[in-house]
Amino acid sequence: MRKTFRTTTRIMVLLLAEGGLLLMVGCASVRTPAHLPHIYSGAIAEASPEIEGKRPPSSGEALRKLEKDGNIHLSLSDCLKIALQHNYDIRLTREALTQADTKITQARSAMLPFLGAEASYTRLDEELSFSMGPQSLTFMDRDQYKAGLVIRQPIFTGGRLNAARKASQYSRDAQVQGNRALEEEVVFQVTRAYRTAQLAEAFQDVAVEAVELLKAHEHDVAILVEKGANPEIDLLRTRTELANARKELNGADNAVDLAYSALKNLLSMPLEESVRLTEALVRSPGPEADLSSLTELALSQRPELSAIDSQVAAAEQALKAARGEYLPTIALEGRYEYMEGDFRDLEGGDHWTIGVGAQLPLWNWGETAAKVREAKSQLVQVRIQRDKTTDRIRLEVRKAFLDLGKAEKNIEAAESALNTAKEAYRQARARYRAGEGTNTDVLDVRTALSRAEANHAQALFDYNVALAALHRAVGVMVIEPPDIKEKESAE
Repeated sequence: MRKTFRTTTRIMVLLLAEGGLLLMVGCASVRTPAHLPHIYSGAIAEASPEIEGKRPPSSGEALRKLEKDGNIHLSLSDCLKIALQHNYDIRLTREALTQADTKITQARSAMLPFLGAEASYTRLDEELSFSMGPQSLTFMDRDQYKAGLVIRQPIFTGGRLNAARKASQYSRDAQVQGNRALEEEVVFQVTRAYRTAQLAEAFQDVAVEAVELLKAHEHDVAILVEKGANPEIDLLRTRTELANARKELNGADNAVDLAYSALKNLLSMPLEESVRLTEALVRSPGPEADLSSLTELALSQRPELSAIDSQVAAAEQALKAARGEYLPTIALEGRYEYMEGDFRDLEGGDHWTIGVGAQLPLWNWGETAAKVREAKSQLVQVRIQRDKTTDRIRLEVRKAFLDLGKAEKNIEAAESALNTAKEAYRQARARYRAGEGTNTDVLDVRTALSRAEANHAQALFDYNVALAALHRAVGVMVIEPPDIKEKESAE
């Protein structure tokens, strides 16, 4: 009975001790993120508002502020704000940035002391004892209990841990620049989608005007045919042209719906939302700098190059970490244990140990040399990628600059053609009413007028998209994320 009570008491003491140790370990794990440098935690909170409870307003809340008369009224600036907050790709990169920050925490944790708890229970088939005459000495009981704390601190690792920490920081810097590059791409995509919706509306207006002009002309032709001044074939041909124009209007209506749907998809909006654009398709101010200046500007501020620079630095640290495996590893370890059932508890169950251990790889079949060669190759690969990206940026700037120049000339040509087409239609219709012109002349110049109006809208669209492409090629953010937050907080 007494032995049973003593065994139960031992188990309860051990369980309480283990529970206390687990609680201590739990507290240590909660405290770990506090070691994160302020610069990183602050940057994450800025880039990912979900952290620390700063969850951005939902897409629905942002849209309700722009709702009027049952429609969502969107300017290009509104679309960029919504996209930079709610676009799926941008939200994905924010999570990638959070994961990059956890890599830094893991690398820093490997450099700090490890504190853990251990506990075990072992039951032997029989006691281990030594007998000498009537005397008997037990070395091990059948039931053995052990619990304790262990603390381990790496003292020297050949610079591997520090290099891994720096590599994780550089990788995070590369992720930040990668996020910025994606934001610029989203800005371009949203701008092009907005301009496409504007172009679709312009084509719709051209189709509506064509129907209205043909309806007015049909009225004139019907009067002249009724008076016998013109043959009936004129009325039949006019009505045929009117039916064709209505068919084109149906196609234009469908194109508007598709263009709006593409824009809503980029903004992560429900496709059922009724949207109206608040800006017309006009010529936006272009850059004043020449091609050489724009190319130099792009090479100095494109985030892709900054990201690759960070990747080069990370690869250099990875090479340093790989070379560190040739050097020995030295670590300090201390233990505090409580045990029962073992011969070591003769003088009481509490024990502590402390020691220093070293490990040096002498032969691992070329594993370390292979890691060093791999790290060198990755470093060379990233440097080649930088040269390739530099040439690609030069080409992108040149192409965007030339496209913008061509679009500017096309606008001037389209404006001239539009003015002459309007005058030709006015004169042709006046001549037909006076009985001097033919119905064919009116229908031909009406077709030319619609084509000139469509070409003018297309030229404006090409110019604005080329301008947006030049902004992206140079690395100019039309709207900066911090500016968005300031405006939203002011509202």
